[in-house]
Amino acid sequence: MVLPAIRADYRIVENYRYAPGPPLDCPLTVFTGVDDPKVSADEAEAWREHTSDTFDLVTLSGGHFFLTAHQGGWPK
Repeated sequence: MVLPAIRADYRIVENYRYAPGPPLDCPLTVFTGVDDPKVSADEAEAWREHTSDTFDLVTLSGGHFFLTAHQGGWPK
């Protein structure tokens, strides 16, 4: 049941090629883990250039899979 979704995810990763274009005209919120070894704070912040609207960077405790630690809810 999950294999079609997983295959589609891998197909997207294999075939996607970034094409520069104008920034999005919508708010953008980026979530990251404070101890993420794969995405630095600077890399998360760099998403700011992809919107002409508001940008929020939310840093939560945890690593790359920080969502697991926050399944009970987001901090206020």
